[in-house]
Amino acid sequence: MTKGTQNNSNKQENASSQLKKPVDGVEVTRPSQVTSDGYEIKIKDHLETYWFEWFKGWSITNLENGEVLLSSSKIDQSALHGALNKISNLNLTLLSVTRVSEKK
Repeated sequence: MTKGTQNNSNKQENASSQLKKPVDGVEVTRPSQVTSDGYEIKIKDHLETYWFEWFKGWSITNLENGEVLLSSSKIDQSALHGALNKISNLNLTLLSVTRVSEKK
């Protein structure tokens, strides 16, 4: 019975050591190359200021061409999907979603 336990622990050690090995062709991110992801969302037609409450945490800019730019420099996928759901629920016209990366 002890022998079987040792085999299982050896298998686990082998599996964990394989996970630590670098994979060919994958670039390792160094601390100086860490990026912060943000998003820019464009929607059609200007928003009045009372709409801004719907998009807390986002910078809102009414552009000269009649579009609205929502931007956030640090946002996770959950918050992004929340904003997109709000846009849909408010029946606003989504024009584009762009991921923006900034080096720290």
